[in-house]
Amino acid sequence: MRLLASLRARLGEDAGYTLVELLVAVVLLVILMAGLSDMFISAERANRDATARLTSQQNVRLAFDRLEYDARCAKTASIQSGGVGVHLAFPTQTVPCAHATGDVTWCVSSGSLVRIVGTSCSGTGNAYIGNVTSATPFACYTIPGITSPLPQLKVALTVNTTTTDTGDQTSATDYITMHNASPGGCS
Repeated sequence: MRLLASLRARLGEDAGYTLVELLVAVVLLVILMAGLSDMFISAERANRDATARLTSQQNVRLAFDRLEYDARCAKTASIQSGGVGVHLAFPTQTVPCAHATGDVTWCVSSGSLVRIVGTSCSGTGNAYIGNVTSATPFACYTIPGITSPLPQLKVALTVNTTTTDTGDQTSATDYITMHNASPGGCS
């Protein structure tokens, strides 16, 4: 009896945790870890979306730069199929547009903005942007109330990032003055 009482006293003094206390601690730890993993997943998704938007914006800027390079040297611009494309004809010259000879057509084809050497949107060319949602981005532009001696080409692009959410679109509009064209050189 004395041995049993001594054993009970020693067991009662042991500092430890009960099974219920351990289960409560584990449940709280799981809830905390679930919240932290949600935060990390949300941060990763936001980073991926921001990177996709930035890439889309950079691609639009690159395409505009190349299109401006061509359009500023063109002697004429002919809008094709209601704005799906624009045909640029270059004058015969050496300076300042030595790169520009012949004909180039910029088109939206299969969701991409493409630069094609030639007079139409048929054929193969260099794709500058994918996921273009603007069906007819090209138009001739005149400033309301102002008669300008040089024609302008208006390009209004809307590009989706890799997602289908319309909140992830990049939209940009550029007005390009055609320095080698005569009045009426854009039609």
